[in-house]
Amino acid sequence: MPRKRNGGVLQECALFDIQRAARVVSGLYNAHLRPSGVTVAQFSLLRSIEALAPVGMVRLAGAMAMDRTSVTRIIEPLLERGLIRSSAGDDRRVRNIELTPRGNAAIVRARRRWDKAQRELLDVLGRPQWLAMRKALRTTVKRVRSRGAET
Repeated sequence: MPRKRNGGVLQECALFDIQRAARVVSGLYNAHLRPSGVTVAQFSLLRSIEALAPVGMVRLAGAMAMDRTSVTRIIEPLLERGLIRSSAGDDRRVRNIELTPRGNAAIVRARRRWDKAQRELLDVLGRPQWLAMRKALRTTVKRVRSRGAET
C-alpha cells in the first residue's frame, strides 16, 4: 500500500494539532493586539501578574504552565518598558513581580483589542464549540499535570 505523503505521525500527533491551533489563534489575537504594543503572550503574563501580584517567578511560571526560562524571556522587555517591577521577596532568593501604573495602563489599552479578538474567535467557532473546546483544554491540562508529565 503506498505511503501517504502527509500521513503517518503528523496526522496522528495530538501535539501537532494542538500547536497548530495555538499558532493560528495566537496569530489572530496578536493581529488585534499589535497596535497596543503588547503581544498576546505579554498580555497573558500581565493579566496573570495582575491576578497574583506580588508573585514569584516559580508561582507565575506554574500559573502560566511555562518553564521559568520562557517566562523570563517574556518578562525582560516588560521590565525594560517599565510595565512591571521586580522586588525582593520575604526570602531573598525570591523576586516578586508586580505591575506598575504603566503596566495597568497597558492592560487597559490592550484589553479593548483583546475583547475584539475574543469576539472574533467566538463568532468563528460558535459558543457551543468554544465551551466544549475550553472544557477539553482545561481537562487536558489538569490530567497531564496530574500525571507529572510537565517539565
